[in-house]
Amino acid sequence: MIILGIADNHDSGAAVLIDGVPVAAVNQERVDRVKNSGAFPWGAIDAALDLAGVSPREVDEVVVGSAFTPSALLRLWPSQHQQAKKHGQFSPLLHGYILYQSILKKSGLYALEVEACQNILERRLAQRPFRSKNPRMIDHHRAHAEGAYRTQPHDDCLVLTVDAMGDGNTATVSQGQGGELDLLWQQSGLASLNTFYSRVTELLGFTPNRHEGKITGLAAYAVAPEPLLDHLRQRVRFNGPGFSRMPLRRAERADDPFWAELRRYSREEVAAAAQQILEESVVAFVRYWVERTGCPRLAVAGGAFANVKLNQRIASLDEVHELWVYPHMGDGGLALGGALAEAGSPPTALPHAFLGIHPSETDAAKALNIAGLPRTRATAMIDEVAQLLAAGKVVARCSGPMEWGPRALGNRSVLYKCDEPEVNRWLNEKLKRSEFMPFAPICRAEDADRWFQGVGKAARSARFMTVCFDVRPEFAQRCPAAVHVDGTARPQLVDAATSPELHALLGAVGERTGTPVLINTSFNMHEEPIVATAQDAVRAWKAAELDALWLGPYLVRRSG
Repeated sequence: MIILGIADNHDSGAAVLIDGVPVAAVNQERVDRVKNSGAFPWGAIDAALDLAGVSPREVDEVVVGSAFTPSALLRLWPSQHQQAKKHGQFSPLLHGYILYQSILKKSGLYALEVEACQNILERRLAQRPFRSKNPRMIDHHRAHAEGAYRTQPHDDCLVLTVDAMGDGNTATVSQGQGGELDLLWQQSGLASLNTFYSRVTELLGFTPNRHEGKITGLAAYAVAPEPLLDHLRQRVRFNGPGFSRMPLRRAERADDPFWAELRRYSREEVAAAAQQILEESVVAFVRYWVERTGCPRLAVAGGAFANVKLNQRIASLDEVHELWVYPHMGDGGLALGGALAEAGSPPTALPHAFLGIHPSETDAAKALNIAGLPRTRATAMIDEVAQLLAAGKVVARCSGPMEWGPRALGNRSVLYKCDEPEVNRWLNEKLKRSEFMPFAPICRAEDADRWFQGVGKAARSARFMTVCFDVRPEFAQRCPAAVHVDGTARPQLVDAATSPELHALLGAVGERTGTPVLINTSFNMHEEPIVATAQDAVRAWKAAELDALWLGPYLVRRSG
């Protein structure tokens, strides 16, 4: 059975399952080079099918991982959908959209909207000779939840989703038992924690739905003032079994008294307060449902769980025995989640996220030739790269299949030694970025307990760089470039079975420096998606003026 999953909302994409096993997953942004692209994912569909070695005629089922988000009108006129996103988090259009979808879901009339969406997508998919002419529509939060449930190994598992709003809801609770996932509770999109956090992002001068991670990093630079916390709790809090609702009377404005109050505080204090409100609300939500269901194993998905500090708080709870964060927790993971739901794949630990575009040796040679760069085949790549890194050189790597998800996990990464705190300033300048979080460390899984505290409950998640941990003193001393001001780091743990070259490279670096750890940041320029192809890699490497490029079997050194 061959299933193609697609998603055509924010961060659209495609995924292919063969007999229930993920074999390819690509997001449209990596193909059209538009960050978080919401374009219909033709490029991602073609790339995923090509990677899977499957033609459209061989696809048995096409599944859409969001039923009526976007709505039928926005699917009919996608240019208007993209234009509407530019109006910001205080837009009356956004308020009306959330209100419409939430009321529609509650009324039960959403089935008419789903049918209209299905008809639109059926006509669109007719542009390819798919065997299945009638796409299956999967509820947005169900796609989130099924993705989380079916990529971890336990039949018995509590699954929570929290995002801005999808198919009329902002949060759901489900319980997995015996390979089936049962919905226990759902909450309307009128109670969105994500919208609150994104509004703070916008008020602080950053781009909402893109730069929330900057708020997470900025939050560590101040203590949240109690008066500000009390003020925010009037509007945003856990209100069992879910969250408090936003006002309905009209669209809120940035100059409303509630939001204007934030201007009395520094941006660091506002960020700290927003982060604390998010953490205490979701932690209370987790505690409530773990106690109510008696299930201590937790899987989570939805945009809220892109927040690595929140995930650390959840993993530290005594009530939680294990935490799995779906690696592509936001809408970019809906295509795979919808496909897994349709397949009914048994819960199985996701072995890796290397499911994307894989440049061949020919691709690499062609890209280097076009750029006029010398083709040097490394005879001992690991040793040569380790020597460069030990000598303080910056190495960009584009080798093997591209990572699926928002994190670079070594195959599309910029690597550097971890003992130089100043690297966060000068390397971000080269990449044209402004960040408040330090670069993430990449280290061997067997060294995790040596470097970090409390890894056990979230060790599987840490392989995908989705959780922070408090660092141990030795790590803080040896790897200051990877430690945040609050004494935490967000590591990627690497094992020899799934990433043999990266694992060997860390060992080789450790032999030369005494510390088998590197910093790992995504290989892309600011506001660009992570590189996908050999051409993308050469272009970004030249723009950033980095020292060396590991491109498939070739190693390129910058001259001069």
